[in-house]
Amino acid sequence: MPRILVVEDNPLVAKFYRLALERAGGYEVTCSEDVEAILKGISAASFDLVILDVSLRNCRYQGRAVDGLDLARLIRHLPAGESLPILLATAHAMEGDRERLLEASGANAYLEKPIYDPNLLISKVEKLLAR
Repeated sequence: MPRILVVEDNPLVAKFYRLALERAGGYEVTCSEDVEAILKGISAASFDLVILDVSLRNCRYQGRAVDGLDLARLIRHLPAGESLPILLATAHAMEGDRERLLEASGANAYLEKPIYDPNLLISKVEKLLAR
């Protein structure tokens, strides 16, 4: 069963992701905002995909605030994170944001929020996992 890490600072959105991915997709889901634990889990190859909110408010690493773009770059610097699929989730849906955010983060795909359709989420995840 593929393991998905959700990094989301809105508890309701995190719950939606968890329920949709577990119930409709059959995935094992972990939700976390603890950057140290996230990086350790990725280093241990504990996850098959990461869904990463761009605008994190509560994440800190080595004494400084980090957002989703920072965290994606930290993930990409880990040997186990170099090819790990990352799905950026963001409410930044202005023209040009998709390309700019994907380039700045090194993420694989982009998901506009709010998302209400669990099937759209599952479809994006399946494409990234090549299921």
